[in-house]
Amino acid sequence: MAADTRDSRSTKESSESSATTAPAGKSFETFNYSATSENKNSLPGANANVLAEKHTEPAIVDALKTIKLEDFKEVHKKPCTREGFLTGIGAAFATGGVQAILGAPIFTACSWAVGAFAFGSFAMHEYCQRKRKIEKEGMQRVNAALLEKKIKDERNREETRKARRKAKEEANR
Repeated sequence: MAADTRDSRSTKESSESSATTAPAGKSFETFNYSATSENKNSLPGANANVLAEKHTEPAIVDALKTIKLEDFKEVHKKPCTREGFLTGIGAAFATGGVQAILGAPIFTACSWAVGAFAFGSFAMHEYCQRKRKIEKEGMQRVNAALLEKKIKDERNREETRKARRKAKEEANR
């Protein structure tokens, strides 16, 4: 095998490390690849014992580090978010208002309103996502049907062309 031109070792060392002699009666080469720093083709850290490493559990602080201010500035651009928030606001207003009218303490009415907001927003967001998924699947079915129809129409056109050519050739004879 050809030696790597980037390898600074001598040709003798390179040939010794890349292939060993075959045992008597064997017609194959045994290759000696080791995942060391000497082998230029090994992946970094490939010889590390991954199972022996101690992994720490992710903490809330790690999760909070992934949140950016841009995420909150662009939340209204996500699909189904607007509908979810509007439904949640309506549910919170209605539930908190009914609780206040029925004479519940303000803290209790506010707690019900927050719960209704969270539940209403979540439920509407999931409902909207489900509708989008069903619509997407329907569009994929329609596109597949249109593609099949297009292929069938092209096949029919080609058959019609062939029949016309054949009829024209027979008429010319």
